[in-house]
Formats: sequence, C-alpha cells, structure tokens
Amino acid sequence: MKRRLSATAFLLHVSLSVVALAALLPFAWMLLLSVLDAPDSQAAPSLHWPWLLTLSNYVNAWRVIPLAHYYANSLLVASSVMLGQVSTAMLAGYVFARLQFRGRDLLFLLFLGTLLVPTEVTLVPSFLLMRWLGWVDRLPALTVPFLAHPTAIFLLRQYLLTIPSALEDAARMDGCSRLQVLWHVFIPLALPAAGVVGAFSFLWTWKAFVWPLIIIQTPTRYTIPVGLAMLQSELGTNWPLLMAATALATLPVLLIYALVQRRTYVLDFGF
Repeated sequence: MKRRLSATAFLLHVSLSVVALAALLPFAWMLLLSVLDAPDSQAAPSLHWPWLLTLSNYVNAWRVIPLAHYYANSLLVASSVMLGQVSTAMLAGYVFARLQFRGRDLLFLLFLGTLLVPTEVTLVPSFLLMRWLGWVDRLPALTVPFLAHPTAIFLLRQYLLTIPSALEDAARMDGCSRLQVLWHVFIPLALPAAGVVGAFSFLWTWKAFVWPLIIIQTPTRYTIPVGLAMLQSELGTNWPLLMAATALATLPVLLIYALVQRRTYVLDFGF
C-alpha cells in the first residue's frame, strides 16, 4: 500500500510539474525575446545559436512610448479599484452574512445574477452613462464604475459566514455597535480573504483592455494594455521591444502576488 501511494504521489508530482512548465513556457519565451536583438528575433521559432543578447530593449521601451505615464495611470486606476472593491465587498459581505432583514437572500441573488450578464452587453450603456456624466476620456471612468463587484462581495460574504457567531455575540455584549464589531472582529479575521479579493481586483483592472480602449482617447491617459498595443502596427512589430515592455508591465502583478500570498495560504469560503 505504501509503495502504491508513493508511486501515485510521484506520478502526481510529475504531472503537476509538466503542467507548471507548460504554464511557464510563454513567460520564458517572453523573457527570451525581450533580450534578443531584433534580427535574431525575426528567426523565431527556429532561433539560431549563438543568440545576441541585449538589455537595450528595456531601455528603449521607456523611450519609444511614454511607458512611465502608462505605469502611473494603471497603478492609480488599479489601486483605486482594488481599495474600492475590498471596502465595498467587506461592508456588503458583512451585511449579507451577519445581518438579518427581509429580502436579504433575494437581494443577494440579484447581485449574483449580474454575473450572468456578459460584459460586452454593458459596454454601450456604460459609455452613454459616462458621456452623460462628462467622464469620457477621464480616469474616473476607469475607476468609479468598478468600485463594487459581485464576485468580491460573494467571496467575502462566504468567508464571513465561516466566522463563529460567538465572537460577534461577545462583542455585542461588551457594548460594541455593528460597525465596531465589523472593525474590531470581522475585518482582522477576514484579512486573508480581503487579500485574495484585492489581488484579483488589481489583476483584473491591470489587464483590462477593451473598456480603457473605448473610454480613453488621449494617449497620455492610456493604461498599460492599451499603451502596449501602440507598439504594434500594420507595417510590422518590433517583438523584442514589445516583449520587454510586456515584461516590465508584469512586475507590479508579481509584486502584489508576492505580498499577498504570505497571508492567503488556504481559505475556507464556506462552499
């Protein structure tokens, strides 16, 4: 039995390693192209040896396009949306998980029902609303509509359901109000779940392309994905330059993941 378990564990680890290597292959290919000289990159996929490696592509990426502006815009937008979604999801999740009122479950189902609506269906109404508010070609159009999200509310609500009600009862007996219970009891215990929600929110906002492409018209207000698209043209694409800029664009996401993963080991969302 032990030998069978060992063989099964070995095969499982080998399979997972193969899947992990397959997932990392596009990133390795991106890093390789980003340090190649332009003539060498045109030989892909049959790259010839020896390769002429250079870091000039990373320097040129900051010069060819205003990458610093794109970085600042994306960091501002993604950070604002992340803080907004974590805050609104914590408040709404607490209401749906711990408070009792008529129509609570029906209202929660309506929130979840919005997830069934494709994003493409809401593009035109959202654009008309932004035009009515005067937010076209302005950064608030990239943040305000996304400060609350049903997925974030659902995740935090499920996590808050797993917290024992005895902690809340003890705080209420000590004279804490609802907001004090949320601040002193639930928020400290829900920090791992809030970290997951924040990481997902930052990632989704950082890589958003269609909505920023539609609503933003001034090049200096572009976000990273739209700015990277400016490196492509019908006349040709400098792939090493594009891959270098793409590698630079992934750094904040990797940093967010490294900061969050220490506090989000295994979460029980009450499924």
